Amino acid sequence: MEILHLQYFIAVARHKSFSKAATASHVSQSVISKLVKDLEKELGIALLHRNSKQVTLTDAGSIFLVEADKVVTLFANLTNSFSEKYRLPKGKVSIGLPLMTEAVAFAQLLGAFRKKYPEIETELSEYGSKKIERAIHDGLLDIGIICRLPSDPELYESFSFAQDPLKVVVHPTHRLTAYKEVCLSSLSKEAFILSSSDFSLHDEVIKKCNEAGFHPQIILETAQRELMVQTVAVNLGIALIPQNICERLSPELVRSIPLINPEIVHSMSVIWKKGRTISYPAKLFLEFAQTYLLASQSKPVDSS
Repeated sequence: MEILHLQYFIAVARHKSFSKAATASHVSQSVISKLVKDLEKELGIALLHRNSKQVTLTDAGSIFLVEADKVVTLFANLTNSFSEKYRLPKGKVSIGLPLMTEAVAFAQLLGAFRKKYPEIETELSEYGSKKIERAIHDGLLDIGIICRLPSDPELYESFSFAQDPLKVVVHPTHRLTAYKEVCLSSLSKEAFILSSSDFSLHDEVIKKCNEAGFHPQIILETAQRELMVQTVAVNLGIALIPQNICERLSPELVRSIPLINPEIVHSMSVIWKKGRTISYPAKLFLEFAQTYLLASQSKPVDSS
């Protein structure tokens, strides 16, 4: 048994597919299939259920996956620990980012991390917060940045670094531009442009609207922030968007107004799976991100 046997088995288990695991591992499907079969033969037990639609773990496979993940992570950490003493740390960290995130702030974070650790590759995936949690739980991502606290604190470690209130974004000619603040209940007759259901803000907005005594009239759900803004800009509806993003929107296209009674807060958290031994590059990123993000909260916001 070699480390590749474990790495390819883990890839198949997490992707639930030999073809997807092969693509992610940059090898042919036949190579992965052979090495996993060799591993099962050596162990004398089936680790996977194979069918035409999906590959799933057997009971033995579920147990073996936990132990294999520990061995592979320890092996990677041993290599990186040695490298740390004699050269720059190397490796890869996979990070999930929500599509509604303020791009500038995270580009600066990633740029600062790359400057300090040029040999560590950051593999980025854009999903909604819900999908990021699932991907971390399934081992497809090392670290995630989500727009809330984790849904289950028993499954994830986390730290929060931002609390950003939502603002009501409207067309420049909209009647609400006459107000300095807007109560949520006053939006009951408005057409809502909402983030898609894969985003935590989708559920939070609907929940708050229901608590205010109405169900929002949703004309569009989208994962694209720019589409939300452009739809408001042609006066088809309103949107609720985090304040820090609103500060960068052109007032010629849209206007933003503080939302009150209740205020809806866009929380940001960094999460990773509790109980899972993380790789050395992921550990370095977590340490760097926590210091960088928490320190940035004390700096004045640049809205230029």
